[in-house]
Amino acid sequence: MRDKNRIPKILNELERIWKANPDYRLGQLIVVGASADKPNSDVFNIEDEDLLNGLLKFDKRAELENEVQDEIPDWKRFSNVSRLDLKELTIELLEKLIIELKNSDKKIVVTPINLMKLNGAPVSDQTWLLNQKLRIKKMKKLLVELKENGILTERKSKQDFLGIKEVGYDIVE
Repeated sequence: MRDKNRIPKILNELERIWKANPDYRLGQLIVVGASADKPNSDVFNIEDEDLLNGLLKFDKRAELENEVQDEIPDWKRFSNVSRLDLKELTIELLEKLIIELKNSDKKIVVTPINLMKLNGAPVSDQTWLLNQKLRIKKMKKLLVELKENGILTERKSKQDFLGIKEVGYDIVE
């Protein structure tokens, strides 16, 4: 049996390198990392979404996803507030996102972390989350403005995510 301890080491290196080179697709990084004399163009050119679909099929989770095939995944449906440049993160964008949420079947407590989680951001990764302080601060400010504009109502109790207390909002119907 192979040593299971190799998995986090490889994944950590892959994550570090990919974050430093976000324009690369995963297949490209793997081919380059393998230093193949003759790169496999199938792997090098595979789109990340196709690779993800293949991985889902590998462990049978694709069957679960096919049951809700009519649904568009949240990370495709909603504005990606986790990756936008901070200059692009505006009140208009957040208002549009809130309206999309209101018109969807999603019932979430609106907080900066929940909005980022909606996009598939790795919010449970404390290191990643700590690097998002400016984004979270800006989103908090914009959510207060949306509350003042009558689009959101503030909840009485604070939301707790991994020890981080946040003001939560409900969408006004």
